[in-house]
Amino acid sequence: MMGRVASVALAGIAAVVLAPAVAAQSAPRSVVPIREVDIRPIGTPRYAIEVVVNGTPMLAGLDTGSTGLRLLPRAAALARIAPGGEPERYDYGSGVLLDGHQARADVAIGGARSMVTVQAVDRVGCNARKPDCPASHLAPADYGLMGSGQAGQGFPAIIGIRLDAGRVGNPLPRMGVHRWIVHLPQRGGGGGTLILNPDARDTAGFVPLRAGAANAHGTVAGCVALALPGARQACGPTLFDTGAPGITVLHADRPPAWQPGRRARLLLDPAQGGRSPVVGFVTGDQAHGANTSFQPEAGSQTVVHAGTLPFYAFDVLFDADSTMIAVRPNPDAGPSTVPLSN
Repeated sequence: MMGRVASVALAGIAAVVLAPAVAAQSAPRSVVPIREVDIRPIGTPRYAIEVVVNGTPMLAGLDTGSTGLRLLPRAAALARIAPGGEPERYDYGSGVLLDGHQARADVAIGGARSMVTVQAVDRVGCNARKPDCPASHLAPADYGLMGSGQAGQGFPAIIGIRLDAGRVGNPLPRMGVHRWIVHLPQRGGGGGTLILNPDARDTAGFVPLRAGAANAHGTVAGCVALALPGARQACGPTLFDTGAPGITVLHADRPPAWQPGRRARLLLDPAQGGRSPVVGFVTGDQAHGANTSFQPEAGSQTVVHAGTLPFYAFDVLFDADSTMIAVRPNPDAGPSTVPLSN
């Protein structure tokens, strides 16, 4: 049987207790349910939260790999988003291109509420790099964000909460949310939680990770390799991405021994040496977000898109004030996980 995703306990690392953020306009601590949704018929897991836009509740795909609250035309109409406004275009790694305009809206998420800039999408298409993107063969009425190109699947909105800037950026800091914790369930495990402005009890035990690079916002330093002595590592800025199950290694060749069913590991903050947090996985284990691809096209730096895999092993804390990411073992990982030593 293919093993479940596993994580090394953070042995030997001094866990830090982060002091509560203090700001005049801080939103109160609140807990927002995260809903797990399988995209049918392919069974791809997606995660979503409820957002309220101009008094209209809607389900929005939760995406830690992008920025901005973006509403498809039907959602923008329900939320009474005014037409016009400054043009806004945004595209995703899948090739999906959202073309629309900026608008101000009253947005509430959990206990946070504020006027923020959102994108009202007028048209959905594909960028020039991937003209056969998931939106290429669907009528507008059938397309849903994060729906993997399946008719009638996905969400009417997407909320990108990556630690990154953008014209229509992550709405959470603009709503007085300085920190947030993403806790995902194990596959098929039901709901997770998004904790906004967590308190000191919530943040106890998290271990900060070094940033991936000065120009790679919202990433940490990481390496992917087979769990073999002396195995070649692919290292670079590593993105934790709830919006893209699977691991994609950019600007790196696939090691010859990398075959389905092999034990491998994602090493986080490798400068910590033998104390680095590790996510163990089995190559090709699509059920646990470990379906891995290597894209060796030319590039100046290897980049690891780790997808949902890190969240099955760790709860993840994002700190917008310090642009820091920290991890703590996910308590739902359970006794079936197998520790993988360095």
